[in-house]
Amino acid sequence: MSFAAPEDVIARGARRRFVASTVIDAVGSGLWVPFALLFLVHGRGLGLVEAGAALTAGGFAGLASVPFVGAAADRLGFARVLVAGNVLRFGCFLCYPFVSGGWQVVVLAAAVSVGDRLFWTANAPMVTALTNGRDVEKVLGTQTVARFAGAGIGAACAAVLPGVAGAALYDVLAWANAASFAVAALLLLGLPNVIGPPSSTVPVKAGWRELARERPYVAFCATHVLFALASVAKFTVLPLVVFDVLHGPQWIPGAAVVVGTVVIVVGQRPITAFVARWSRARALVFGGVLFAVSFAALAPLTALPAPAAVVVILGFSVLVSVAEAVFAPTATAAAAAAAPPHLAGRASGLFQLSWGVAQVAAPVLMAGLLSAGNAVLWSVLAVACAATVPAVLRLRSTLPAGVLG
Repeated sequence: MSFAAPEDVIARGARRRFVASTVIDAVGSGLWVPFALLFLVHGRGLGLVEAGAALTAGGFAGLASVPFVGAAADRLGFARVLVAGNVLRFGCFLCYPFVSGGWQVVVLAAAVSVGDRLFWTANAPMVTALTNGRDVEKVLGTQTVARFAGAGIGAACAAVLPGVAGAALYDVLAWANAASFAVAALLLLGLPNVIGPPSSTVPVKAGWRELARERPYVAFCATHVLFALASVAKFTVLPLVVFDVLHGPQWIPGAAVVVGTVVIVVGQRPITAFVARWSRARALVFGGVLFAVSFAALAPLTALPAPAAVVVILGFSVLVSVAEAVFAPTATAAAAAAAPPHLAGRASGLFQLSWGVAQVAAPVLMAGLLSAGNAVLWSVLAVACAATVPAVLRLRSTLPAGVLG
């Protein structure tokens, strides 16, 4: 995908505003994920099952917006869509302290999910338009750091607040999150509204049909589902394995998450700089191999003595986080580079849908695999990640020149 040269599109100071806005957005989004259930149960008095079901239903409903969000990005421009996503979530988090029932949570969670889709669909094309070459990965890597930092803050709140906070403090934190999205929107105002070529005004259905004929791009998104599943699964099921299979202490999953977060926050920038020496294909292959090795290492956990199992779990956390740091910016940058210019918004929407599919499928899939046994769970994940290697090597020759080169 190509746009006008970055210096023709936006001044250096304005570009910094864009990066600052998206970092604030990523922190706010990352913070809410581990904090949401705690807020609804302890802050608003909902039952755990009711709150969880409402958040899941709302998030799933938001995925249905992807076709319309992608078309909107192509027609209206990426900056406008980014602003709309921030404004929508600003309004949602202002309303969260007033919810009193599950149906209200479903509505707000669906709206937040739409706001997330607006942000992530417009983000990568905007980054591509405002940066040169492999600098795309640097900006995306910075956003990854912000997202993990936000998740770490949210996890810390989830660990500390139940013992010290009343309902009023939960409300203040929700409003503070709303304020962060307002600031992010304000920073974007006045930026040039980067938009694709005029042919991006094709009807919604026609545009998606045309994108579906871009088989190499669709195949790349399908391959990315496996990467996304690895990313989502890496810590999702680990607490259940520790508690129900290994009967281990409560601190182990938390320690693994902390170690992984530190690796991302501290290591993302140097890892991105190092990987920039490689082709994107090599980086994705390396990420897939690291994921596969990480998951395979957990397959024999039940046969290990407790101290060795702890060491393996913490080592897994390091390896899988390095894999995340390698693959996430690289895959997003490759998807943006491979997208047909006049369908950049729709293409980005399809790529983001691969994340959504993994997020929706992971809980059910992980639970089903774990019910078949610990070794089955991690072996299947390892094989799935290993399958990305031949897929990426095949895509290197079918995607447009330079995308994975």
